Amino acid sequence: MSQAITTPKITNVLNHAAAGRAEKNILTAFLSWCEQQEDNRFLWLGITFFGLIGIAVPGTLFAVLVFGANNFNLWILTCALNSPVLAITLAAQPTKVTLPALFFALLVDAIIVVSCVITYLLF
Repeated sequence: MSQAITTPKITNVLNHAAAGRAEKNILTAFLSWCEQQEDNRFLWLGITFFGLIGIAVPGTLFAVLVFGANNFNLWILTCALNSPVLAITLAAQPTKVTLPALFFALLVDAIIVVSCVITYLLF
């Protein structure tokens, strides 16, 4: 009975075994970088307002208007994916929340612009 009482908890043994083989993937590294950017919060606020809302969204909508045959579905997609970034930024969420949303919106905007240009060139 004394051996059962002095045996370490199984959760400690499992955590110790898992800690030895933990790998750092790209998503984990990105999220930890986002947490470190909390000191630069106002920089990211400015980049969100002027970079995304002031330049990227109008540029994407211009590409939809000119190259994408003014497709209403692309207008909805652009507005629906960029509006939450503005709402999250205005809600003063931490950079761990705002930066992934910002970069995802920029990625989707770039994909929309490229798809509009390719559609224009092919048809």
